Amino acid sequence: MKNKKILFSVTMCFFAVTIVALMFAADNAVAETKFTVKPYFSAVGRLDSNFYKEEDNEREVYTYLLAPGIQLGAETPKSNVNLYYTLEAYFYEDKDDLLPGERKADDEDYVGHLALFKAQWSPVERFTLGLKDDFYLTRHPIDADRFSESVEREKYWVNRFTPLIFYEFKYRFSVGLRYRRTDIEFEDSDEADFLEHRGIINLLYNPSRTLTLDLDYQRWTNEEDSKALESREYTSDQIQLVAEKRYKYFAFEGGVGYQNRDFEDIGDPDVEDADVINWKFAVTGQNPPPQEQRRLLGRQFLRAKSHVYAAVERNFNNLGYFFDTFKAYRYTASVGHVFLEKIRAGVRGFYQTSDYIASDREDDIFDLSGTIGYLITKKMEISFTAGRQERDSNLDGQSYENDYLFLKFDFNYDIGSRGDFSEEGSYYR
Repeated sequence: MKNKKILFSVTMCFFAVTIVALMFAADNAVAETKFTVKPYFSAVGRLDSNFYKEEDNEREVYTYLLAPGIQLGAETPKSNVNLYYTLEAYFYEDKDDLLPGERKADDEDYVGHLALFKAQWSPVERFTLGLKDDFYLTRHPIDADRFSESVEREKYWVNRFTPLIFYEFKYRFSVGLRYRRTDIEFEDSDEADFLEHRGIINLLYNPSRTLTLDLDYQRWTNEEDSKALESREYTSDQIQLVAEKRYKYFAFEGGVGYQNRDFEDIGDPDVEDADVINWKFAVTGQNPPPQEQRRLLGRQFLRAKSHVYAAVERNFNNLGYFFDTFKAYRYTASVGHVFLEKIRAGVRGFYQTSDYIASDREDDIFDLSGTIGYLITKKMEISFTAGRQERDSNLDGQSYENDYLFLKFDFNYDIGSRGDFSEEGSYYR
C-alpha cells in the first residue's frame, strides 16, 4: 500500500510539472513572465488550561510554534502558478510536575509541513485548465474533516489532489469539472487511514456581475485502509443549489441541498443508509469593499481590515463509518476592525451541535476568542488572544472545558488566507 501511494505521488508530481512546463512554454513566447517571491514568518506562544481536553484530568501545557514559509509565484496573461510552503515546528512543555505514569507533553514535539500548489492555464478564451494540491503533516483533526470534534492528537498527513476544467459560455453560463483525490495516513498509530475519490460538477449562471447561481453535484467514495479491523466504506451523492448576491459592502450567500450516504453492507443489521437536507446561509461585510467581479469556481474573497461575518450551516461530517457519522449544525461569527491604522481588534467564535445518527449521543461545542493586535508595519504585527473552548456531551467522559491564551508575531503572514492551529478551520474553507 505504501509503495502504491509513493508511486501515485510521484506520478502526480510528474503530471503537475509537465502541465506547468506546457503552460509557460506556450505563454513565454508572447509575454514576459512576472515572478513573485514572498517570505513570511509566524511565531506563537500559547497556554492551554486543559491541553488534552479531558473531562477530569486537566493539564496545563505551553505550546511554542515557529513557522517560516515562502510563496513562489509566476504569472503570464494566460497562466499563473503559485507554491506556498510553511514549515511548522511545534514544541510543548508541561506547566506543572507530572503524576507517575503520565506522558510528558514534549514527547509530542514535531515538525509539520504545509504545502499548497495552485496552477491555472487558459490556452484559449473562456477555457481554463487548473491543478491544485494541498499537503499537510499535522496533529490537528480539523485539517482532515472540517466538522471534526475529535480531541485525538495522532500525527498524520493528508494530501488533496484536484485537477479541474472550467469553461465559460458567453460570460453568463459556465461549467466546472473537478476530480479530487484525498489520502489520509496516520504515522505510528493504529488509527485507520482513509482514501477518498470525489467528482464535482458545477453549473454556474451569472445573470449580472453581482449575482451568481450555482448548481453543485458531488459524488464520492470514502474508504478505510486495510489497517482497520474491517475495511469499511461509504458512497455519497450530494446536490446543492447555491445563490450569492453581492453589494458594495455586503455579500449574501444561501444554499440548500440533499445528501444521501450509502454505507457498505458489513452484515450489521443496525447499519442503514442515511440522508440529510443540508444548507448554508452566510453574510459577509467588509470595508474597503472587494473588487466587483463575477464569482469564479473555487474563488473566495479575502476579508478586508474591517469585516463582519456570520453563517449557519448543516451537513454530515465526512470521515468515519456509520457509527461515527453525525449531523453537524454549525453557527460561525466574526467581527473585526482596525483602529487608528495600528490597532486591530476582533472577536470570533463558533457553536456546533453534533447529532449522531446511530445513537442518542449529542455534543454541544463552542469556541469563543477575542484578539487585539498592534500593526508594527503593514506587514508586521504582534497580537494577543484569549479564548475558551467547551464541549458538553450526554456521553460520560466526553465533556471538557479549556481556557487558552496566546501571543503571536506575524511577518508578511496573510491572516485571511488560512486558519492556523489556534483558529476554527471551517471559516477559511
